[in-house]
Amino acid sequence: MREMELEIESLSYSDSAEFESDYSLTPEASSESEEEDKDKSVVPSRDCELKSQNVDALVRGNIEVKRQSLFPRIYSVKDAEASLRMPFKPPSSTGYSDNKELARKLLARKRFVPWGSTRPILVNITNKFHIPITIEKEDLEESTPLPPGIEPLVLWQPEVSNDRDSDLVSIMVDPMLVKYLRPHQREGVQFMFDCVSGILSDSSINGCILADDMGLGKTLQSITLCYTLLFQGFDGKPMVKKAIIVTPTSLVSNWEAEIKKWVGERVNLVALCESTREDVISGIDGFTNPFSPLQVLIVSYETFRMHSSKFNQSGSCDLLICDEAHRLKNDQTLTNRALAALSCKRRVLLSGTPIQNDLEEFYAMVNFTNPGVLGDAAYFRRYYEVGFSVYCPKMPIVSGREPTATEEEKKLGLQRSAELSTKVNQFILRRTNSLLSNHLPPKIVEVVCCKLTTLQAELYNHFIHSKNVKRAISEDTKQSKILAYITALKKLCNHPKLIYDTIKSGSSGASGFEDCLRFFPAEMFSARSGSWAGGDGIWVELSGKMHVLARLLAQLRQRTDDKIVLVSNYTQTLDLFAQLCRERRYPFLRLDGSTSISKRQKLVNCFNDPSKDEFAFLLSSKAGGCGLNLIGANRLVLFDPDWNPANDKQVITRVWRDGQKKRVYIYRFLSAGTIEEKVYQRQMSKEGLQKVIQQDRVDSEKAYFPVVFHY
Repeated sequence: MREMELEIESLSYSDSAEFESDYSLTPEASSESEEEDKDKSVVPSRDCELKSQNVDALVRGNIEVKRQSLFPRIYSVKDAEASLRMPFKPPSSTGYSDNKELARKLLARKRFVPWGSTRPILVNITNKFHIPITIEKEDLEESTPLPPGIEPLVLWQPEVSNDRDSDLVSIMVDPMLVKYLRPHQREGVQFMFDCVSGILSDSSINGCILADDMGLGKTLQSITLCYTLLFQGFDGKPMVKKAIIVTPTSLVSNWEAEIKKWVGERVNLVALCESTREDVISGIDGFTNPFSPLQVLIVSYETFRMHSSKFNQSGSCDLLICDEAHRLKNDQTLTNRALAALSCKRRVLLSGTPIQNDLEEFYAMVNFTNPGVLGDAAYFRRYYEVGFSVYCPKMPIVSGREPTATEEEKKLGLQRSAELSTKVNQFILRRTNSLLSNHLPPKIVEVVCCKLTTLQAELYNHFIHSKNVKRAISEDTKQSKILAYITALKKLCNHPKLIYDTIKSGSSGASGFEDCLRFFPAEMFSARSGSWAGGDGIWVELSGKMHVLARLLAQLRQRTDDKIVLVSNYTQTLDLFAQLCRERRYPFLRLDGSTSISKRQKLVNCFNDPSKDEFAFLLSSKAGGCGLNLIGANRLVLFDPDWNPANDKQVITRVWRDGQKKRVYIYRFLSAGTIEEKVYQRQMSKEGLQKVIQQDRVDSEKAYFPVVFHY
């Protein structure tokens, strides 16, 4: 009985007031009159006796509970005095002022967790006297303790000074994010803060490029930086009020989901994805309104370009984050110019492949991030590409890496490369995905060289010795025509069916194949939907790479439970993949440029679901090369190489990401002795330029441990 009395006595005043406003407790067994009750309540010595009677009546069940109206009631002074003479003591304001734990528990009673939510929400508790309840800012959310062994992440703290009037405060990352950051991600957040906050010695640096390889968590690092700047600053006020995240169309919803995943509803954001024109205009106007509570806008590159004039007013953006920023490699595009005109100095560019083809593209990205830091375009081209040295009339850095470079060219190239690295490494952070080796299963990349079949070899030799091709090589032919010929050869390496379709369509790339129909076996064609027949999939054996792929799929399906992703640059090749899967009865899904944005994530979720029996995922490298998480598969076939190594690297990392549990195998198919070997060699040469910004100076390809097979 004593324990129950203590428990009742420990009720807070707010709880008692709220309870009393809803219910009326009347002891039925009490034989005393109303006047006697008033006398007892006035006399302090009778408080304990009255409490004992109430407790006794509660135990015996002699308490009548009556429901009272929830409508506001007007109390007289007499009612108020009666309420204050309640037998249950409210907690004294001085009784727990020094006990922070008790104060926290009492405050927690004013919270509830609604259905569908994962965190408490502050609710207003009304009381009889309509006294406003004020709660300090730091009490709005309980502090999240860090796990053992994880130190707080302090981005900046003021120097120790005797000036007590200083308003400078420390800037720390919220513990709810710190506990999920890996060591390299903590370093990345600190690096980006140093650049955009303007605390570096070089005053011309206000932006940065986070050039980490795919899979290192550039999104989480950016969200951590953005969230910190939206609520903290040197003087205690937010350093950033408005932030814009520009991303490819297919990743708008992904960014919105990631922000809600890490910070919940703490940030007011608007994401413009698959919206009508009216919704887009309304969303942008609401964001740019200086009195709007919206803090973050997520928009695609195309939408920003079309409505760039709405962001011209000052204060519309304090922080700009550009995802897949290698789209800004050409400073003459309308999108680049629209973003460059934005009056925002704090710019963060995210790209796993900042250098793709040449240094001019790299200069465009650097100049967008920090305008003028490398001089104008003419100076950069003259100093780093043309040079003054008589030993190197070509590009000093690029030509110094060529196999035929002289010692003088190599020396000058290393000198200019080191000088450029010193400048850009102040605001560019590059880490390879070898850092993931401690967190992810091993990854093995195998370069599979396949021989051409007899049909492919005949078509290939006939094409390169045709009059049209010889004329194009010897004469000054347009570059587009040469590229069309190269594309035709690459399609031939995939499968002769692609060349047959090219001839039938009459495209420019088939000008050397006009009389090649005689090489194709007539029995291989079917009148139904143009598909290849020939018995039990004999069409597969007409391509060396397709034959190897068919045997690989058969082995995986029969002997393992692994899933596989099949990637190609051409939708025609995906059609052949689909026909192969249908003939062999392999369950598969397909994502290419014709797949709507709303369906893409559903396909990914279905494929990653371990309860589903989807064996293969057919993927177009152009449509799904970035932003997709296909950890449901641990094997990937890159069926044809691309001139741009960034496209292949983007695709490879679709399966080797956080959440992968199995050992990953990447198969890069190449047709031996063809144009594909030249494309692959060119990729290796282009990736060598990454050393300009790669601090560890380790060739990224060495982390893959490629194994070469000749089939």
